[in-house]
Amino acid sequence: MEYLPLLLGLVMGVVTSYTDIKTGFIDDIHVFPTLALLGKIRGWEEEESGSILDRIPIPVVEGGVFYYLYKGISSGDYFLALSGLLAFILGSGIGWLLYWIGAWASGDAVILAGFSTLMPYAPSWVVVAPPYAVYYPLYSLTIFLNSIISIFPFIFLYALGVILFRKQFEELRNIFTEGAKLTAEVSLWIIAALGFRLILYDFTGVAIVGIWSWLFMMVVIYVLGKFRKVGDIIGLAVLAYLLYTDPMPMVRAFLKVLAMLYLFKVFFSLVKFMRTGVLMEEVPVEELGEWDILGETVFERDGEVLRDRSDLFTRMKNAVTSADPSLLRPDYGRVIASPTAEGLKREQIEELRKLVEEGKLENRFLRKKSMPFAPALFLGFLISYFWGDIFWWIQLKLGGM
Repeated sequence: MEYLPLLLGLVMGVVTSYTDIKTGFIDDIHVFPTLALLGKIRGWEEEESGSILDRIPIPVVEGGVFYYLYKGISSGDYFLALSGLLAFILGSGIGWLLYWIGAWASGDAVILAGFSTLMPYAPSWVVVAPPYAVYYPLYSLTIFLNSIISIFPFIFLYALGVILFRKQFEELRNIFTEGAKLTAEVSLWIIAALGFRLILYDFTGVAIVGIWSWLFMMVVIYVLGKFRKVGDIIGLAVLAYLLYTDPMPMVRAFLKVLAMLYLFKVFFSLVKFMRTGVLMEEVPVEELGEWDILGETVFERDGEVLRDRSDLFTRMKNAVTSADPSLLRPDYGRVIASPTAEGLKREQIEELRKLVEEGKLENRFLRKKSMPFAPALFLGFLISYFWGDIFWWIQLKLGGM
């Protein structure tokens, strides 16, 4: 086993989980001290913490990059030498994408980048390793998915308990039925993308393999989703052809994809219920405080003050159904206050108060209750280090392997 990445990951995981639960904040110095130093030089950080713990640097990113740089150079494997840096870029990309669409705090993005740098590849001792992470530094995807999947049982049981206690049986029905049609459509588009590869090979002998197969599928799914009704018709036609050529394997393949997507649909529906039904409250502007996280976007466009209370999952659904990624982050014009995980600033609260006094906004604002995600990322890292990829294991089980 590689003990340096494990040691750095354990220290970072314990410290960031503690600070996230206690204060709701992640300090860059506990993951990427160089970034924290740049922040101080550029004036990003306005105040010093009095805690000794908050001043202890944990060079996770730097340690991971130099660790694999040394291993690669000493073994003559220069791709391995760059793997720590490449994994850091991928982990940062996933994290900052989620931050950009409002799903994560910037601290969560930095933590994922740190864990990714420590494990570019699937370790040789894990039980289940996704093939793409054996040859390429893509294990960031495993750490991310493990973090989400591992907390699913806790979210499910907690949300179910709240629903039963409140007797919100309509909410329970919506969790299992809302969006089911879209789930079936996306499953159809995925099977169609797979089918096009098979048809292309059958008629031309051209095989699309490796990373190109993933890119090909993404393009096909995007196009079918862009023209939704036409995409459904094409998907049904491709599925019919596949059933004609090899019925039982294709039926099983479609049902497995449908089952997997449906499980994710239920998960996101549960998270949506948690965000709106448990972790959200409506308060007047007088009760808003600095660092509070707003549950809506207040913006000014064409001289009019407006608000948008749509959540991330609604925007994701609209983006998928219309194949328009821009819907994940609409163009609001001048944003006055939004659900950034860093919370409200004093100046924003004062502007909201002024707009309420002028009668331009109703004095009711959605405020989020914080839910620390650093412990989930730490759990995802530990599962990825000692056991492997939960998502890939599910795929293998669905495939009968």
